[in-house]
Amino acid sequence: MRTLVVDNGSFAIKCGFADDGSPHTIPNAVTRTRRTKQVLVGDLADSSTDLAGLYYRTPFERGYLTRWDVQLAVWDRVLSDRVLACAPSDTHLILTEPQFNFGQIKRSMDEIVFEEYGFASLVRAPASRLSVLGAGDLIYGGGPAPDCALVVDCGHAFTHIVPYAHERAVTAAVRRVDVGGRLLTNYLKETVSFRYWDMMDETYIMNAVKEKCCFVSQDFARDLECARAKRQCPYALEYVLPDFTTSKQGFIRGPANGAPEGCQLLPLCNERFAVPEALFHPLDVGIEQLGIHEAVVQAVGACPEPMRAVLLANIVLTGGTAALPGLAERLQREVQALATGTVRVVAPDAPMRWAWRNGCRLAEQPGKWRVTRAQYEEMGGPRTIAHFDSFL
Repeated sequence: MRTLVVDNGSFAIKCGFADDGSPHTIPNAVTRTRRTKQVLVGDLADSSTDLAGLYYRTPFERGYLTRWDVQLAVWDRVLSDRVLACAPSDTHLILTEPQFNFGQIKRSMDEIVFEEYGFASLVRAPASRLSVLGAGDLIYGGGPAPDCALVVDCGHAFTHIVPYAHERAVTAAVRRVDVGGRLLTNYLKETVSFRYWDMMDETYIMNAVKEKCCFVSQDFARDLECARAKRQCPYALEYVLPDFTTSKQGFIRGPANGAPEGCQLLPLCNERFAVPEALFHPLDVGIEQLGIHEAVVQAVGACPEPMRAVLLANIVLTGGTAALPGLAERLQREVQALATGTVRVVAPDAPMRWAWRNGCRLAEQPGKWRVTRAQYEEMGGPRTIAHFDSFL
């Protein structure tokens, strides 16, 4: 019997069988085109040519799953013959959930997995809990996870800082910063719309611009001063906006790929590094919270004294937003400036897929984590929730 691993993110679902080697990445949304009013579920948006001004409807609200009609439509697409061709009754399921998920949402997830889809068994855990299983590979180059590790999960809606001791979360020390990939995309849309083109309705395009062009500055003041020297600014570039005929997302103009005649160009300079700076200074976008580096130090300080030095030396950076170039290096430098002792921040090559990869690792030896359909019918919803919570 095969095991299906689903990292159910608020921006994208990373899904695939544990023996596949790499996951499918499916947008976790139902979109509607502005011109033709066509409804596109999940990855169907990638095959459409009418991508200007897409209207998005996502299952998540403020990082928590609240719109079940949208989520079920996307899950149906994922399980269909066109994507995974999964037969739930003959499949074990490993499913991620948000940190500090609400009890009613947990109960609904379990009911849908067992009663509607009829999966053979379920393991449900936050993405950070799966991420820590492979911390030994990143920190030591192999072997078991360290006794203490700090997971910084930079996702689409939030950034969570979760300390783990012996693979159990130190709940009182968990911190959340309300800055993630969605806020950065919206911030970039507003900045570009004010300075150049009106891109407020072009979430699809601007998310691609963010992923291809933005990076985290290692010295913001120096880079900003350099960007003001417009004649010799090393960060200036032109992004060719898509025409949805030859290009769907656009591309960076360069010597090897010139701009087609009549195309629209989006000039970018300090926006490339000023937008990700919101991760370290949320007040710049009106959020009165600590930056992620300060939240890391606060989370470590809330842990028992013997753990603190080990946590600072074992910081694991994951999540889709962690793919921004330079984020791990900047986070290590900023935390080192605030903390005593050695600080080490490690990140996988593909941070967006890290939780999924460790879900595949768990599939090999699920142990007591797994709840079968027969056990669910015997225990009921509340005891099933308590069973999964005991492993967090």
